[in-house]
Amino acid sequence: MNKWIGSLLAAALSAASFSVMSGTALAEEKIKLKMAEVVRSQFYIPMYVALAKGFVADEGLEVEMVTTNAGDRTGALVLSGQADFGLAGPEVPIYIYNGESADKPVIFSALTTTDGLFFVSRTKIDHFDWSMINGKKIMGWRPGSTPELYLEYVFKKHGVDEATIKGIVTNIGPAARDGAWLSGVGDFGIFNEPNLSKLEKEGVATFVASVGKEVGRADYTIFFAKKSWLEKNAVAAQKWTNAIAKAQAWVQSADTKDIAAAIMPYFPALSMEDNIAVVSRYRNIGVNIWADSTIVDKAGLAKAQEIMVIGGVLPADKTVAYENIVTTEFAQKAQAKLGTH
Repeated sequence: MNKWIGSLLAAALSAASFSVMSGTALAEEKIKLKMAEVVRSQFYIPMYVALAKGFVADEGLEVEMVTTNAGDRTGALVLSGQADFGLAGPEVPIYIYNGESADKPVIFSALTTTDGLFFVSRTKIDHFDWSMINGKKIMGWRPGSTPELYLEYVFKKHGVDEATIKGIVTNIGPAARDGAWLSGVGDFGIFNEPNLSKLEKEGVATFVASVGKEVGRADYTIFFAKKSWLEKNAVAAQKWTNAIAKAQAWVQSADTKDIAAAIMPYFPALSMEDNIAVVSRYRNIGVNIWADSTIVDKAGLAKAQEIMVIGGVLPADKTVAYENIVTTEFAQKAQAKLGTH
């Protein structure tokens, strides 16, 4: 009996040891990735949901995020291998594609469907007309960036005079924009969230229009990586895309409060009420801001490049064919796994 008990104890200890070792092995088996996001904004809610709700972890990924505050910095990190993949506007991989790099960028998942910034006025306007901004000082975004290109596209669409467009302030970095506005720079400007809500609380900004609603579908923010990285890390790319697809589906049907609660860890300076207000604004702006599929829309990417051509940053003969810069392999598998495509 004592011998049997001794054997049982030894077996139990061995099993416990195996369990601990297996748990350690499983933890070590997580694929570690580094992703560069262009800015930190609720505009990218499905991505934060994928992380916060455990969809990314469920896929066996451990992802470190770095916020670059500039599309060119995001591209530089991806090109140099300091980030595995990036989140930015499609202009970034398009610029790189047309550059000298032999290792071309590939877009592998969609996140947003149009511009997520808001055009605001320093003072309240009861009946806004685009002609009201003629001759006024406008705070825009960095030259060649998607926010600036889309803003200028809307201005041209509404017949804003050329002098006003040329006079847009574009030399203020993202981190300094709130301070510049508070100091009196600009009669009008564009802001994303949570910056707009903060300025509204200060009583110095009033919502005028959604740039995205004015533009319509034009794929605005995407995930991209170097072709060589995708070839070597197809499993990791698929897992990330699966998590994003699951988050997109969850966001489509989730309650606004549940979405706000999920993203709070990524916006610790904001209250629950603030996050609810931001989510509500995005959901009720009159256009689908977040993509409901990871598949990049062909017409949407064409519209994005049309805006770049009109903005003078992309020669018409340098537009990139969808098939040359987009792979739908991962997105199609992710949607099939969800049973949506």
